[in-house]
This record gives sequence, C-alpha cells and structure tokens, in this order.
Amino acid sequence: MKGDKAMEVVGTCGKGTLSSGETSNKPSITSIYDDVVVGFEKHAEIIMMNLIQGTKERDVITIYGMPGLGKTTLARKVYSYPYIVNYFDVKTWCAVSQAYNRRTLLVEIFKQATNNKIKIKEDDDVADMLRRVLIGKRYLIVLDDIWDVKAWEDLGICFPECECRSRVMVTTRIEEVTKHLQHHSDPYSLSFLTSEESWELLEKKVF
Repeated sequence: MKGDKAMEVVGTCGKGTLSSGETSNKPSITSIYDDVVVGFEKHAEIIMMNLIQGTKERDVITIYGMPGLGKTTLARKVYSYPYIVNYFDVKTWCAVSQAYNRRTLLVEIFKQATNNKIKIKEDDDVADMLRRVLIGKRYLIVLDDIWDVKAWEDLGICFPECECRSRVMVTTRIEEVTKHLQHHSDPYSLSFLTSEESWELLEKKVF
C-alpha cells in the first residue's frame, strides 16, 4: 500500500502542475505528453485530482462524451502518468465495447492485476479470484468504452468496496450509463474543442 503521503499532493490547475508543497523540477502534467493533445491539459488535471483526492471509499470516475472526442486518449494519458502509476498498488486496463464476454474481460483484468503469475483453470471462479486479489489494495481499473449499464453490473460487482482510495475509471458515450454509475464523483463530460484549440491543433499538426 502506498503511504497517505500521496494525499498531500495539491493540484494547481492554473499552472498545469502537481505540487507537494515544495519547489521541484518534476515535470508538469502537460509536459509529460509525448504527442500533442490540445485542449486536454485541464481535463487531465481534473481527472487526476479525482483519482488521488476525495473519498477513501471506492469511487467511479466517469468520462462521458460523443464518439471522437478523445475519451480513451484522455483516460490513457492519465492512466500512464508516472505519479498515477506509482500511486496505485494495482492498475488494469480493459476495453469493454458494445459486444463483450464477461469471463473474457475478467480473465484479462485478473491477468493484469496479478502480472500473469497465477494460472487460471477452465472451471475457476475468476470473479471470486479477482475480488480476493484486489481486497486490501489500492487499485485503479479502467473500463474503456462501456455501452450498457449491464456491463457495469457484470464487472463492477467484482471490484471490492474498501477504504483504500481505490478507483474505477469508466469511459462511455451513453448518457444513461453515466447516471447509473454516478457515485461520489460527478460524471466528467468532454466537449468539442473551442475555435482557439482547433486552430492550435491545426498549427501544431502542420508546423
């Protein structure tokens, strides 16, 4: 378990940085991106603050928006940020999509959670095995592209409730899903780029 020292981190959104209360040469949130993600800097800061601050109970962070807005890109950037990588004991990424197989997804999550060190037999109860692996750990599970509330009902029951500051990050294009998943944190809605952001993106891509 990572120490609660992590909760001392304070987001200075106006500057696009995370600060521990002292001056350092650590990269800002925006400077860690290798590729250009125009307009995502503030989104990333807010999502990251929701992941590391707030309730000690398990929380669901939902990123909602129309197709093509970059929900998965934003989630992947946050998921890969070094501070987030070090903050959670267990991190897994699972692409759900419209047509999914519950057992297949649970097997994939379990393999990532255990670094593929535990073999799964055909008759194993993977849901129970996953719960046992996650209990007592601070975990981050990403469920990318959920289309239906039932997908959450199938998978979410396998993520134990505990006071370890665990988080489940969900991306979805379906508004009804966001309403059903709302927990301590409100759904986070992505919008289209502004005119200024669109021009900035064009400039960066062209020049």
